[in-house]
Amino acid sequence: MGTFTLIRPADDADAQQASDWADALSASLTADGHTKGTDVDSGTPADTVNVENAYKAKANLICYFGHGDEDNWLTSSSPTLAGNALPACGAKAVVSVACKTGCKLGPAAVTAGVESWLGFTIKVAIIKPYRNVDPIGDAIVDGLEGLGKGDRMQDARDDIEANFGALVNHYDTGKYSGHPAAQFGYYAALALRDHVVLHGRASSKPLP
Repeated sequence: MGTFTLIRPADDADAQQASDWADALSASLTADGHTKGTDVDSGTPADTVNVENAYKAKANLICYFGHGDEDNWLTSSSPTLAGNALPACGAKAVVSVACKTGCKLGPAAVTAGVESWLGFTIKVAIIKPYRNVDPIGDAIVDGLEGLGKGDRMQDARDDIEANFGALVNHYDTGKYSGHPAAQFGYYAALALRDHVVLHGRASSKPLP
């Protein structure tokens, strides 16, 4: 069994929704017998000191759900983890559900010693839940849940890609075609399907 860290700033409505995704993933990983260690949220607060400390904390897997750009994790538009000043954190895996952090921050973290980094190279769409259903979030969380059962980081990346591929069809003519944001969801799922990336060691199993 392994230990995972959560970092979810929840600094606005979109980040709060992403924090709900983090809660869903946490419930799944703990149900599989893994231990949640550090958990950084808006009450911690999610500032540079606490985010960097969580990033460095002893854990097999770091899960970040919040805002970002190509070079940084962000809280209230200010960098909390910067690609040009990464602290040493050891050989662990990182999942970064944040806009564009798979572009430069992920590769920089791998260069600095992270074993593998899963993230996105475009903006991550946030669509308000409809009738208590959040298809974008569900596609991401479902793709990551296999890590709790010993999947490789490559498996998680491939599962997320497949989930978004299915979601394209669901928004087009399937069960979500009546969703008020179906057209936006269709294009968001199509883009996210093709922009989920993995840097570093694909065979890494952070929670064996």
